[in-house]
Amino acid sequence: MMSEKSLPSSVLTLTFSLALIGCGGGETASPPEAGSAGQPMQQSSAPNDTPATATTAAAEKQHGRDEVWVDDKGQKWFGKVPMDAFFDKPYEVATNTTPIAGATQAVASAEPAMGSTATDAVATETEATQPAPASTTPAPEKPTESATTETAAADSWEALIPVAVLDEEIKNIRNFLQETVGSVGNYNSSMMMIPPKVATMAALAEVAHLQGQSVSWKDDAIYIRDLAGKMNSSPLQRGAKDQKRLQELFESIADILNRSKPAGLEAPPETDSFAETAEMRSLMKRMEEAEKLMKTEVGSADALTSKKAFVQHEAAVLGVLAKIVTQPGYGYEDDAEFKGFASGIVAATQSLKDAAEGGDFSGFEAAMSGIATNCQNCHSKYKND
Repeated sequence: MMSEKSLPSSVLTLTFSLALIGCGGGETASPPEAGSAGQPMQQSSAPNDTPATATTAAAEKQHGRDEVWVDDKGQKWFGKVPMDAFFDKPYEVATNTTPIAGATQAVASAEPAMGSTATDAVATETEATQPAPASTTPAPEKPTESATTETAAADSWEALIPVAVLDEEIKNIRNFLQETVGSVGNYNSSMMMIPPKVATMAALAEVAHLQGQSVSWKDDAIYIRDLAGKMNSSPLQRGAKDQKRLQELFESIADILNRSKPAGLEAPPETDSFAETAEMRSLMKRMEEAEKLMKTEVGSADALTSKKAFVQHEAAVLGVLAKIVTQPGYGYEDDAEFKGFASGIVAATQSLKDAAEGGDFSGFEAAMSGIATNCQNCHSKYKND
């Protein structure tokens, strides 16, 4: 053995441990105690297959424990320990903190000082007989959807208002306008109901333009948005003049929805904001209408079951309009409190749809209460803005 002054005890201990691993499946040899005259450790993989005990007793007596010498067969020794038991750079090995898999790789790459394969045998046998240790660091889970992504998906246009509901609402508004603006009498009696309907049509046409799902008139959605915006471009006045103006605009919208866009229509801007064609106050009135309709029409569990489609439709319209009024142009896109009220309404409308789907009347009532609370809190601060 080498003295403590020659190499640190940690180096020697590591060296002996690694050498012993390569000794195969027989009995494990124990290193001689410090200062003893025991025989050197047998190297089963030494090239000449000559055991360390072949050294004569006389030779042992002639060489000190710290002396480097070569026997008559060319084997190099350090005292009574064969040199091929050591690494070329023992200090680097001793201070290597790499996990055991990395240590095996380091042993495999080290070359013996005298061309011996002892260290190679250690690495080869270790790799062949022991499976690679499992990593102590758990593999990162494959990301599904982060909280942010899930929130964005739940708040997407498609999630808030499925394309079938959007298309149905546009058709409902078309039917309403067809009857309302078709004559001066009908127009005069229904004039106050027109702006919320037209603003909703303009807003939903823009949603159809933006969302990934398609309706039959998607390619011309911006024309519908523009024409509906023009219907609300000025306060409505009783009489034939405004009735005629609205009728002409509506007829172009009806033609587009029938897939027969009139020739000569002025191309609208591609990037108009919601606020440029759908007045906020009118959208708020449609939101209020949706809330009142659901509260009036659904007063029991049986009514919720029978009017499931109705609730899901009105909830979708209410939710998407609540998101629209937070978009740039209305003046509240940077107002965290206003957006918080709107987000509360959006979340409640999603709960309404779930409650209708599952026939959960208590869930329906809780969601309706959430909508009322957010609307009241919002109005108390912003209604006069």
